[in-house]
Amino acid sequence: MSSPTDLPIDDGVVDAISALSNRTRLEILLALVEAEREQQQQWLTMSFTELYDAVDIESTSQFSYHLEQLCGWFIAETPEGYRLTYGGDKIVRTIRSGLYESTHVFDDVAVGGCCVFCGGNSLVATVDGERFVVRCRDCETPLLVDLLPRSQTRNRSPAAVVDSVGYRIWSTHTLVHGGVCPECYGAVDTAVDEHDHDDFTAYTLAHTCRECQFLIHMPLEVTAAFHPAAVGFFWDHGISVLDTPLWEFFEFIVTETMTTDVASTDPLEATVEITFDDETLRLAIDDSFQVTPIPTDGR
Repeated sequence: MSSPTDLPIDDGVVDAISALSNRTRLEILLALVEAEREQQQQWLTMSFTELYDAVDIESTSQFSYHLEQLCGWFIAETPEGYRLTYGGDKIVRTIRSGLYESTHVFDDVAVGGCCVFCGGNSLVATVDGERFVVRCRDCETPLLVDLLPRSQTRNRSPAAVVDSVGYRIWSTHTLVHGGVCPECYGAVDTAVDEHDHDDFTAYTLAHTCRECQFLIHMPLEVTAAFHPAAVGFFWDHGISVLDTPLWEFFEFIVTETMTTDVASTDPLEATVEITFDDETLRLAIDDSFQVTPIPTDGR
């Protein structure tokens, strides 16, 4: 039977994951990060004795065995002692954030914005099967679907969860626009996708990580809107782009405050116009996804 993926799972991967299947080993990792928290020092090094005293285990020989199983992958042994590796740090934060637990659910929360499919303004945000979903009540079409970790729903009201997702999406855009994966920080490839609907054609940029295969689509208009000239243009007209979540951003497209003309997708050649009252800002997007303001008379 052929493998469903081109990425081979070698014995090293299996061994590394297997090394975590023990309570004492997880306690060792947690002890290191707890010491970092108490002393407010990242990548803190602890001696063998300090680490042994911090873990509930009877004999030093047992402790030494479990510590040895973690070294190399999740703990680095140095002349000064032991500290977490990047992988160990990520494992601990996964445990503490409850990433493996089910996400809290909440009732529908009404949000602003317009449906890009029917033009309706009855949008709601909800949690559906571990996913954050913004959908239109009028046509029941989902406008946005994203994963929602349990940690993002803790210590927040439903409205605060919705707000936090809005900011997280923009932080993700900032990273992928710079070619950085928001999950593993690997290199990101970007391509233009064309989506044909009954009454219109939408264009998105598909950002895919070469390492972990993280994938996210962003409207082409978002790339234009985050150019400094556009951010300032929106601000001059009373709008903070960073404080406008993606589902509210859709309204600029529906109302044609933003219009997009794509002359070609390969190579990409697009023009985005942003208009408020009698003022218009025109921006060109080229095949390298760079945005350039287009000079106009009087501006």
